[in-house]
Amino acid sequence: MKLNIILFFLSFVFFTSSAYAHTFTGMVGFYDGLSHPVLGIDHFLAMVSVGIVSAQIGGRAIWTIPATFVLMMIVGGIIGMLVEVFFFDLETLVFYVVEFGIVFSVILLGLAIAIERKISTNIIMIFISIFGMCHGLAHGMEMPWAVNPILFALGFASGTATLHLFGVGIGSLAIKTKFSSIVLRIVGFGCALFGFSLLI
Repeated sequence: MKLNIILFFLSFVFFTSSAYAHTFTGMVGFYDGLSHPVLGIDHFLAMVSVGIVSAQIGGRAIWTIPATFVLMMIVGGIIGMLVEVFFFDLETLVFYVVEFGIVFSVILLGLAIAIERKISTNIIMIFISIFGMCHGLAHGMEMPWAVNPILFALGFASGTATLHLFGVGIGSLAIKTKFSSIVLRIVGFGCALFGFSLLI
């Protein structure tokens, strides 16, 4: 039974297609925005990792780190929408910068989980802001294609916040024992390796 579960998760991680959450299709409204961060494995890992890192740090970071990410994602979303509508010539350049930013968010957040509280909170907040902006830009460049961009934006903000809470829950439970904390750190290292595979 355990072997079946492990094989299922390995197939989920290693046999996903490229392009991830950026499909530019089916973007109707709130539901599509809500499911959007979940459908892309790169987005999903980064969102959950934000919550886990905030739980590992503890204190006010449990809510300030996810809140900062969502805030900067909304700002990035607005900028991405403006790029798509008014600065179409820059779209390709911004797209590649954003894709690398998203991949590095998976790598660095995974490493942050793996080394567990060895990085100062201020540095984490800087990187969280940059990563939030990159994820927001990716969503924002898709917003003009949505039937209802406002509902789509509310959906992806809600989906992101939900994944952060999921990560906080995982992190809060995992740091209670030494064994589960070690397992969590190994998972973080696995996320970083997956991010490196995306980079390659």
